[in-house]
Amino acid sequence: MKRQQKLLLITALLFAAPLLLAIALYIKPGLIQFGAKNHGLLVTPARPLDTIRLSVGDETKDKTMFEGKWTWTTFIEGPCAEVCAEQLYKSRQVRLALGKDMDRGQRLLVQVGEPAALAPELLEAHPDLIVAKADSSSAWLPQFHVDGDALNTDNLYLVDPLGNLMIYYPPSIEGPKILKDIQRLVRVSWIKPK
Repeated sequence: MKRQQKLLLITALLFAAPLLLAIALYIKPGLIQFGAKNHGLLVTPARPLDTIRLSVGDETKDKTMFEGKWTWTTFIEGPCAEVCAEQLYKSRQVRLALGKDMDRGQRLLVQVGEPAALAPELLEAHPDLIVAKADSSSAWLPQFHVDGDALNTDNLYLVDPLGNLMIYYPPSIEGPKILKDIQRLVRVSWIKPK
């Protein structure tokens, strides 16, 4: 092959390569794996929590309680056992680690079904925790069924400031990784706390 023909072939390949790559990615989208930056498990697509009804003290709350705040949500059925206590601890530490942005987040513990009395030392350790009650037959609870047909009370769920369930954290995900996720979200979010 002559030098001019090689040069022409190389030039043609340089112009054709992006087109060939685009066609390959169109045919097989998972061909190239781009690294995900989140540590939690994304809920795709994010789920709008429209029909929520919670009892917080003597008040009934709806979706508006999530507006303007990143909300770490934990569910329990019965007493707050070891996993529940650990998820509450993680959410508290993450919120405190946000420093000046701490007011952009809130923590919610939802007691599903017949609520058990929470230990006074648990409530004392988590003074900012919003404790709510929900009937186990509530129509909105299936919105939190992210990894099966039942509510996984071991998960820590993150609801965005618009009231959408977007990420959840199994107990195996450590607090510093949750903190990295929420710092990134708070930094890019244009929604300010109310």
